[in-house]
Amino acid sequence: MADDFTESEWAQINAHLDADPGGYGIPERRADSVVLLSWNIRKFGALRKGDTLKKTAGAFDMITRVCAQADLIAIQEVQSDSESIYELRDRLRADGAPYEVVISDVTGRAPGYTGMAERMAFLYRSDRVRRGDLASDLSFDRSAVFDNVNEALAKVVAKKIELEGQEGFWARLTSWISGQARLSVATFRGFVQFIRTPHLVEFVIEGPAGAYTFYCVNAHLVSGKSKDERELEFFALVEWLMLSSKSMLDTPDKSFVLLADLNLDFKANVTKRREAFEEYITTLNVEKKLKARVNFPFLDGQYFTNARRTETFDHIAWFTADTRLPRGRHNGLAGTLGADEYDYGMFDFVQAFLDAGPGATPDGKPDYGRYTHDFTDHMPIWVRLPFPHDGQTDFTVADE
Repeated sequence: MADDFTESEWAQINAHLDADPGGYGIPERRADSVVLLSWNIRKFGALRKGDTLKKTAGAFDMITRVCAQADLIAIQEVQSDSESIYELRDRLRADGAPYEVVISDVTGRAPGYTGMAERMAFLYRSDRVRRGDLASDLSFDRSAVFDNVNEALAKVVAKKIELEGQEGFWARLTSWISGQARLSVATFRGFVQFIRTPHLVEFVIEGPAGAYTFYCVNAHLVSGKSKDERELEFFALVEWLMLSSKSMLDTPDKSFVLLADLNLDFKANVTKRREAFEEYITTLNVEKKLKARVNFPFLDGQYFTNARRTETFDHIAWFTADTRLPRGRHNGLAGTLGADEYDYGMFDFVQAFLDAGPGATPDGKPDYGRYTHDFTDHMPIWVRLPFPHDGQTDFTVADE
């Protein structure tokens, strides 16, 4: 593994960013708008391992620099030891900004078992974003889990009994069933329950003319080699939010806001994914007579959020009937409506490190080994929204 950036190299990177911070997508803090930011910070847990910092001082300073520009921050991959998230809060408070933390319990494993354990965390600036009353894990009840298990098991058994009529069928089937006395995860090829439970917290953003009520969902969906499993978790989460919108989004100012690492790569290219997703959402809306509309601006394919810039894993999206929030067809207007109006973007730290010098190999390519473990391997993404105000852009769509 390559050496981490040195202290002088971090200083070189910071000086390069100081010259043109907006050029790499770090959002600017502005008085009349809020910035929502989502970031998977790799293995963000204990500060030290023995006497050694797990993230160097320069890496932690860069994390703080980016988060200081946002008012509501969702962080994924917070570890069981949550020391780093509180260190980040304290650093953000150092200049007097009143940042607070909401953190989930450990999810992804049962006590005493190994697993993909982590926490979901929110940091929020309480003078600009107010925490509401609701905080909850987002999961399926026991009946739904049993239904999912039975459906998945039925598919497995159905595949086995396709062999009926062949010689030795019953002997082979009996042998297979006896071998499933202890069912394993590998047995199923259907959705049963989230591997890591998403965490929902209510936040309220008040302005001169009303407020947004956001039920913010922080999620880190399943990763690994099984793209089928990724797809199943993604659509289960979307369906949960869509169907829950009928009861929870009971007034126009309420919205679900998803801030998440969805590990969304599936099997198709970006265009096909977007088309399939749009068809799915449209069908669900019609069938269930839902009012909420969905916007996944980062699904448009303009941004690639993993450090190698090949996939759009990370997303900020909203499920809403609030016409102050844009529909997908309005994403092209981002950044054109005024300094404090709707916009979205990503801090492309790979390009920043490359252009600054320390992040480049001798042949001019990104030197990922210098920073993806020490810093992180996901880009931070953000959305800017104006505080509710008179004359705010109305994103009503006439044919809805």
